[in-house]
Amino acid sequence: MVFGISRALIRIVLRMLCGFRVEGREHEPPSGPVIIVSNHVSDLDPLVVGSAVRRRCRFMAKIELFGPPLLRWWVSACGAFPVRRGAPDRQALRTARAILERGGVLVMFPEGTRGTNSRDLRPPEPGAALLALRTHATILPVAVIGTDTVLPRGAHRLSRGVIRVRIGPPIRMAGSEETAGGTRADRDRIEEVGRHFMGMIGALLADADPS
Repeated sequence: MVFGISRALIRIVLRMLCGFRVEGREHEPPSGPVIIVSNHVSDLDPLVVGSAVRRRCRFMAKIELFGPPLLRWWVSACGAFPVRRGAPDRQALRTARAILERGGVLVMFPEGTRGTNSRDLRPPEPGAALLALRTHATILPVAVIGTDTVLPRGAHRLSRGVIRVRIGPPIRMAGSEETAGGTRADRDRIEEVGRHFMGMIGALLADADPS
């Protein structure tokens, strides 16, 4: 209930203040495990991505958000779970894998931290590709455009701007494929999958109409 109400209110605010629109909703798989991978340039991005898709999402969120009690309650009620950045977090990965094995939708920002603008993408961390290979989840590439103008990194208030989300064609992982990530071949495959979906995010950003 909290997730649904929060998403509805966020959509209204985004449409009123930021001309929020979404392209490519037809690409979203209606069922089955999905990992949404997106660029990341603003604290608004999780709210924007969660508002752009039809299905309920779960989110990996930095552990600092789970400190203040009221914020912890709200982000948890909206489907977030904590992850420790800077080192592999086995508990977060177990939680993420359980969500996908139950057929859920997981939002991840594979760059690991916010960039400075929408166009410069960092190399992906291995987590999203590893989870996709282990669970055979579909990868859904998403490009968020304009959040770096509305709420730039380090800003504490919103500025005027237009926010858009572009959803690309899904990447369906082979049903028999799984990797533990330990061998050189495993690491090469993880890097290959990561390069593929980051390339698709980059193409969605590059093809975006600037208006």
